[in-house]
Amino acid sequence: MARSLDAFLEEVARRGSWLGGGTVAAVSLALAAALVEKLAVQPAAARRLRRIRRECLRWAEQDAQRFANVIEAMRQDGHRFPQALRAATEIPWHVFQRSHVVQGACRAAQRSVNARFHSDLRCAMALAQAAGAGAHALIETNLAWLKDPRYTRMMRRRLAAARASR
Repeated sequence: MARSLDAFLEEVARRGSWLGGGTVAAVSLALAAALVEKLAVQPAAARRLRRIRRECLRWAEQDAQRFANVIEAMRQDGHRFPQALRAATEIPWHVFQRSHVVQGACRAAQRSVNARFHSDLRCAMALAQAAGAGAHALIETNLAWLKDPRYTRMMRRRLAAARASR
């Protein structure tokens, strides 16, 4: 594991790598979901967290390609740029939304998890919050870059709804 984790970190750190904030936010949320999944008492909660963990890993893999598509569209003629940037924005949106689900699972688990394991829950909560904050920052950056008022309003409504569902 250390070798593959080190290779991943080297790729994130490498100049010119397309692995960036979206990938890191998705992986952070996958880690948070895995920690809570391990502690979940209810089988349904563990299944939901496992599904989120797997989704996050898929999004982490897709994020770099979607961002590469944005840069390619920008370099070519720019006509595909808005579509490519909206597609790239969907990944941080999903991470943001699921980060609130994982945070809710952390809060719910506090009541049933032995106090000795609350440090894992706190760690999971911190990772989920960081993933959500990172995803939010990416969304806001993309919205500013896109300059599409209609899409911005729609995305901000989605963000507000995700926050309210806590």
